[in-house]
Amino acid sequence: MSTGIRRLVLSKWYKRWLGYIFIIMMSLFLSGCWDRQELQERHLVIAMAIDKADEGAGPGQGKEEVARVENFIQPHGSKVYRLSLQILQLAPASTGSEGSMRSGKTSTSVISTTGESISEMIWDMMGQSNKSLWFEHVQTIIISEAAAKQGGLKPIMDFFIRSQEIRWLTKTAITSGEARALLEYKPPSGEPSGMFIANSLRMYGKSTHVPGWHTDIGDITTSNDNQRRVLMPRIELADNMVKLGGTALFKAGKLIGYLDEYATQGGKLIGGIEKSAIITFYCPDHPGKVLAFELFSHNTKLKPHIDGDRIYYTLDIEMKGNLGEMQCGLQHSTIEDQDIHKLEQLVAEAAKENILYSFHTFQSLKVDASVFGPKLAAYEPLVWEKVKDHWEDEVFPNTSLIISVNVAIENLGAHK
Repeated sequence: MSTGIRRLVLSKWYKRWLGYIFIIMMSLFLSGCWDRQELQERHLVIAMAIDKADEGAGPGQGKEEVARVENFIQPHGSKVYRLSLQILQLAPASTGSEGSMRSGKTSTSVISTTGESISEMIWDMMGQSNKSLWFEHVQTIIISEAAAKQGGLKPIMDFFIRSQEIRWLTKTAITSGEARALLEYKPPSGEPSGMFIANSLRMYGKSTHVPGWHTDIGDITTSNDNQRRVLMPRIELADNMVKLGGTALFKAGKLIGYLDEYATQGGKLIGGIEKSAIITFYCPDHPGKVLAFELFSHNTKLKPHIDGDRIYYTLDIEMKGNLGEMQCGLQHSTIEDQDIHKLEQLVAEAAKENILYSFHTFQSLKVDASVFGPKLAAYEPLVWEKVKDHWEDEVFPNTSLIISVNVAIENLGAHK
């Protein structure tokens, strides 16, 4: 074998073994996580609730005992909030009598403490847990009305928008009662109440009474950064029953009022984001008898107009849907086109009433639904520059809205 060929063979052999050594060395660093921890060695926080420090006393205990357990020495701040965590406790799988694997049982518990800094309260609650607290699976954050009114929304939300563990898609809600009670609620589905409430909030597309736009942590943060209003779904607990419906309105971080379910639906129709809704109205020929229109297609066009010093809007809406209910149906014929057209006009009038009700509610609270101002800025930027500094307090409450609704009933149901 010539010297050149020998050198070539040795070079290939050397490079091959050098590659093997490199792969082995790299595998030492990629073999696993240095801080690996099994799921059952963690306490997964599913939901968080924030109350005033003096709200509630906990089940089966007196207020003095609870205050003693939830108290700790604070170098700074005072007892402003009560922070409660709903913890999902996982149990390891077990082997059945026939050798089959059985999934471990899960359970939830709620722990609380009082303070001012949410970060400090979380560290204090480590004294109530035998495992590390894990926040990457938080589904819902519930704030009581009393806590929101006490210091505003921004001090409460600051921790959540800075935390690297809590996701910005986490759902939020506000309640007029005690927020901790919602963590202790046992849903009929058997799942933790934090997950039950989060899944219910995600059903906003099926319920016009629940706001679904701009209600996550990320949306709230964006609205605060741009000095816009903040919307938050309202949730109530009564006699072991949970109900979502209505909207809490925040302006400059302060809770200024609520929209009822009817106004919430109208606001979603204004924004054109509602593709499924029920619009009810009375039969003009049979007082007290209700008819219902089921909306499944909805297109809107909102445009501002300037008439001297007057600002007004036109809202053109196209709706398509079915006749969902007709309590006096046996006394009407829905075969002829003129009968269907009459029903379409009644639906259009009912939709106008709903939208105007919502519009006037926003005006009375001096809060723009973040639809009208941006439209004026887009269509009339010079006018917007003149009025933007006093838009919500002075200009918006005096604007008017002209509505045109075109309804098409495409299906009358299985029985006509």
